Amino acid sequence: MCATLPDNFIAFEYPSGTLSWWYEIVDGLPDPIVRNGLIEVWDRPGMGIELNPDRARQYLLEEDRDFFD
Repeated sequence: MCATLPDNFIAFEYPSGTLSWWYEIVDGLPDPIVRNGLIEVWDRPGMGIELNPDRARQYLLEEDRDFFD
């Protein structure tokens, strides 16, 4: 949404985690996401990324092991 607002809109915040496995389970995500204070607006559908269930499965808690089934 913020990408559609005028250039003077300054109230956007992007909290980012530093999970060591984040880039391993997501395809299509630039590394780093924020460069020089800016985020690229992708032209791909949805959020422009794809979660890779096969790689993400190993990080699920025991009670969530069937999440992708």
